[in-house]
Amino acid sequence: MKLIKSIITLSILTILASCSDSVPEKVTSNVTSESYDWKKWDCYEFAQDGMYLFTIGYIPELKKDSFYEGKLFMKDTTLPIDTLYSLRGVQHSFVWLPTDKESYQIVIDSDGIGRFWDFTGAEEGESRDSKETYKCTSSGLEEFNRVMNILF
Repeated sequence: MKLIKSIITLSILTILASCSDSVPEKVTSNVTSESYDWKKWDCYEFAQDGMYLFTIGYIPELKKDSFYEGKLFMKDTTLPIDTLYSLRGVQHSFVWLPTDKESYQIVIDSDGIGRFWDFTGAEEGESRDSKETYKCTSSGLEEFNRVMNILF
């Protein structure tokens, strides 16, 4: 039985490590062209054993006005999407505008629940419902513990 638990634990660690294989430990700033450590969250489907979807985060050293430079790495990609990060109360907010007509936002609550909004074509001040919900964790250990609690 101990051998089986060890094999399962190693398998889970391997899976978790591979979730964000393409996500670097350091990110390169568009502003300074230097590499920085970053504060990041891995986000998963909201289902109990949800699959890895993306990693999002920001560079604490790079603040301009009230925003930090942020990055979004989608599953199976190596190039990030540039975002702007701000802390709104206890919510982590990431916004990006790929074109003049598109606007997106991901907000991660203090309990790790993340939500995605698409404001494409919205009028100024128009509210929208979130389109997707995620479970996000800022630590691989937290996700490991979640999976272990499901299994045992």
